[in-house]
Amino acid sequence: MFLNKVLFSSVALVILSGCAHPIKIAPDIAKIEQRENASAHITASVGYYIPPELESLEVTTPGGGGDNVRYYPYRAIEPGFTKMLSNVFSGVVKLPAAPVFSGSNTQRLDYIIQPQLVTSSGSTGFFTWPPTNFSVDLTSNIRDATGKMVASPRVVGVGTAETGERLTEHGIAGIRAMEDALIKMQAAMQEQKLGSQEPIVTIKKSLPQSESGSATTRLAHIKGLMENGTITKNEYDTKRKEILDTL
Repeated sequence: MFLNKVLFSSVALVILSGCAHPIKIAPDIAKIEQRENASAHITASVGYYIPPELESLEVTTPGGGGDNVRYYPYRAIEPGFTKMLSNVFSGVVKLPAAPVFSGSNTQRLDYIIQPQLVTSSGSTGFFTWPPTNFSVDLTSNIRDATGKMVASPRVVGVGTAETGERLTEHGIAGIRAMEDALIKMQAAMQEQKLGSQEPIVTIKKSLPQSESGSATTRLAHIKGLMENGTITKNEYDTKRKEILDTL
């Protein structure tokens, strides 16, 4: 009897500690939107490349109750990564093969981007296996047409889930971490000094009718427009000359 109990306990322990449950962690791309406060769209054509061995890479990380979870991080993030890039750059394509860097730039691309992922998970639950917390460490290695690394922004997305949520959607913490990482990366991309930038919202720069006042008033008016960023220094100099020429 004692031997049977030992064997039963051993088998139960192996079952509890040896499982690796598949989960889905692909982000909801509808949540990867252009930032409301984004002031510019980067005018540049980019290609992104994910090697086949990474697209097919399955990762296993801890869940709850001594179990593990398994998933395909690069396969999961790709649709959201494409959407994020299209929010930032004027042209985005997926490269079917490894890029060939050369000064001739036969690919007609300004930048080549390759994502790098490190994921981790865990759980505060002992009796259920879906993870309660998840993190996605995302780096975007950006090279120019010659292969020179020009930027390498890195962000860490985090996601958590309550008991009821993760029992309904086992990978909800991972989904949220993916979305968080992509939104943060989008902001990081916008901050890079890449390509040229075109305003999303065109600011009307023509001077209002009030400029028909005295020269002093008109000069003060256009100086204020320059100082608050409505017109550029060159536009200010040009308009200032026009006003002075009328005297």
